[in-house]
Amino acid sequence: MISKLLSPKTITEYDRAITHLFLRYDIDSESNNNLEDICKKNNINTNLLVDLAECYNNINLAKNKTFESYQILDLIDYLEKSHSYYLNKRIPEIEQSLDKSFLHEKHSFNLLFIKFFKEYKKDIVIHFKNEEQNLFPFCKVLVNYSKTNSQENLIYLLENKNNVLNQLKNHQKNSEEINNLQRLLINYKVDSKKLSFFEVFLNQMSIFQKDLNIHAEIEDHVLTNKVLNLMEELDLKDV
Repeated sequence: MISKLLSPKTITEYDRAITHLFLRYDIDSESNNNLEDICKKNNINTNLLVDLAECYNNINLAKNKTFESYQILDLIDYLEKSHSYYLNKRIPEIEQSLDKSFLHEKHSFNLLFIKFFKEYKKDIVIHFKNEEQNLFPFCKVLVNYSKTNSQENLIYLLENKNNVLNQLKNHQKNSEEINNLQRLLINYKVDSKKLSFFEVFLNQMSIFQKDLNIHAEIEDHVLTNKVLNLMEELDLKDV
């Protein structure tokens, strides 16, 4: 069990994939300071970070009531940081391994996988852009309206709620389509006695899938339910 009293170095020795979670919060995975002190210094929700780290070992934690207590804005912060990390670091790293495989290894399937990955990347970019332009701003205004009762906020919410509700309705379907392509990419096996660039690519994709599944569970279930419940509480769903 991961504790906030452990250091990032100790936690990532337990599971190296958690390094990717820490990096998006600018936490040094080699630090020997305890996680609670680091989070306090950087204004990070310690309990949320610990629960997210636990999901790397048990994705079902994201499906139960573990995350229901967290505020919408804390969840949005995690999702926005994840988008930035995926697009600016994770996906370019994975793409680089695939490009190296194409340049240095004569696999008949290289061009096919490059084509698949480009499609996969395009779908993710569109998916994230849609959320950042529509869903996340709506969530932030919704939270602000719940605290201030601002008429300006109300007008924005009424003008944009149908679009957001449709997006939430179709969100899980879009996530499943991305996951299907991702599974196709990582399920290919290479007959090789040494670690190739392509096998590095497959390993990176496998770790990325685990990370993206956690992200999707938080987004599709936890955030969606909290937003819909708050809209209902504010009598906005059926207006």
